[in-house]
Amino acid sequence: MLKQLQEELTISMKAGNKAAMIGLRNIIGKIKASQIDKGEPLTKEETLKILKSASKQLKESVEQYQKGGRDDLAEKELFELSLIDQFL
Repeated sequence: MLKQLQEELTISMKAGNKAAMIGLRNIIGKIKASQIDKGEPLTKEETLKILKSASKQLKESVEQYQKGGRDDLAEKELFELSLIDQFL
């Protein structure tokens, strides 16, 4: 799964899609941080757990941003959420 994310990042970089690059880098960073903490590569189930956790966190952020009238930040989080949903 990490390899798929990295391939998507490469595609985004070549296309010049900055929003996708930032979102994918955030996701990859979370996965790599967990791998470092564990000391070995993550299983697919562990990776999915991280993605689901990130998805939940982003949904909560979107709610808070919308309540606070920060639609610009909510939109950014929704885009990152759509990136994660592709892999769930």
